[in-house]
Amino acid sequence: MSSNSRDTGPDGGLSDRDRQRRALERRLREALMQPAEADDAAPAPDDAPPAPADAATAPRPQADPAIWGRLPRIPVEPRRLDRNLVITASRHDPAHAAFDVLRTRIVRAMRDNGWHRVGITSAGEGNGKSFTAINLAISLSRLSELRTVLMDMDLRRPGLAKILGLRDMPATADYLRGEVGTEAYFSTFAPNSFHIGERLAIGVNGRTDAYAAELFQTEETGTRLAAMQAELATDLVLFDLPPALAMDDVLAFREHLDCVLLVVGGGETRARELREVQRRLGDDLPILGVVMNKAEVEDDPGYSYGR
Repeated sequence: MSSNSRDTGPDGGLSDRDRQRRALERRLREALMQPAEADDAAPAPDDAPPAPADAATAPRPQADPAIWGRLPRIPVEPRRLDRNLVITASRHDPAHAAFDVLRTRIVRAMRDNGWHRVGITSAGEGNGKSFTAINLAISLSRLSELRTVLMDMDLRRPGLAKILGLRDMPATADYLRGEVGTEAYFSTFAPNSFHIGERLAIGVNGRTDAYAAELFQTEETGTRLAAMQAELATDLVLFDLPPALAMDDVLAFREHLDCVLLVVGGGETRARELREVQRRLGDDLPILGVVMNKAEVEDDPGYSYGR
């Protein structure tokens, strides 16, 4: 460590960089997830503040369960899932167990707080938020008493359709505007040997939309999401959101969330970026936890948010 006075501070001679690194390490202990501690900006699930008043936290509604049987089926292709790091499908990779631990912690926190909606985001691109979202969703699908929904809310750069090998799918924007019905937009996995549950409905985004933030702030988006929860009688809804520091899409969508799961790319996310994410999300939106993703996630250099 340099002895230059500009690099040292009063806390035991630590430089600003060292203090930032230690603050980041407090959030990134263990391989995949560690609940945030009480002295960090992200509260632990047991100590989390109440959900925002305008988030959907109503008791589980009743719905016709037959609708789940009418949803289109997604073929399960083992090679594609392995190639795209969907490790909770085959469970061959020992790292899948970390998602089971994450699942249990999330379910407990959601039940304790009466939450239903989780936004999954990251600070920047390539941190693995979609990787986290699909693996967590499949892990949740094995809890037979839960009805789980995963929606691709990254309207500018959708990722779930590519991961699952789906083409010519409806657009999330069209669903939110009421132009596409629930049975046309959502799909479930076909019967498979991986024991991926039938109570996971996935809505991928088949077309980009440059006006995501504007759409998220319309009354019809809130109405559509509430109707979806009632129609599918969901227990838990996961939203694969854009990176929080790219454009204002996550800020525009925050009113539809009960809490947020923050994905951090190993060695890629700096402490100041985490602080900026927390500042943008606000103190009244609980951060459920921080996930450290050590997988290498493909990033498309030919596309950037906002174009």
